Amino acid sequence: MMQNFFVLTPAQRVESMAFNTPDVAIDPRAVDNPTPGVGLNLNDNASDYEPGDPVTLVGKFVAPKAIVDDPEYATYAPGMIAYLLTLPWCTLETETIFAPTVIPGW
Repeated sequence: MMQNFFVLTPAQRVESMAFNTPDVAIDPRAVDNPTPGVGLNLNDNASDYEPGDPVTLVGKFVAPKAIVDDPEYATYAPGMIAYLLTLPWCTLETETIFAPTVIPGW
């Protein structure tokens, strides 16, 4: 499935999680496919990235961009939204960035 994701470094993951509250939380998922390729930055406000710049995915984490449009997050974690909007986001295919689930016995 194609989806817009924020792309975070390990340090940015920790920083974003500091905004978690009892009402809303973020837990960016590791890009665990060993060869996920690159994404293209779609955020014209991303620090250190221009629109269309390649974003390396190896060793990074992702969180759904939809978080910044969620009214619950706007109410309970506006600082998280402001922080995420400084990061690159890319349209990525989940089958490409995440390793397949291994089902024992298959």
